[in-house]
Amino acid sequence: MQVLLNGIYSKFKGSTGAGSLYALLGGRLRFSEARQNDTYPYGVYYLISDVPEYTFNETIENAIIQFNLFDDNSSSTIINAAFTALTTLYDWETISIDGYTSIYMQRELSYLLRESDVWNYMIQYRLVFLKN
Repeated sequence: MQVLLNGIYSKFKGSTGAGSLYALLGGRLRFSEARQNDTYPYGVYYLISDVPEYTFNETIENAIIQFNLFDDNSSSTIINAAFTALTTLYDWETISIDGYTSIYMQRELSYLLRESDVWNYMIQYRLVFLKN
């Protein structure tokens, strides 16, 4: 669902200023995979699922979006700052989605791990939005 992905990215691009997610990632939030020349830290987001729920007269979309934040710094300070900026930006926020009314964006789980000298912070959100 391209309009949802556009809404997620537009919210990210609008998060400017010191300490914002955009600033912390240097503008590097990509859909599905990072670019070969992307430097750390950066983020990738995925559409995990999108399931319609039909009511008597409305269609409600129920989607899962996953963000992965990556950093190769030996300290977890930068990756934790990016996590805080991401949750500040998206927790319980509405997303502008063409043709839909956003109801909510709820964080469902997150975990932080370090493997091969790279931090990976995975955060999943459930989004519920109503077709106009």
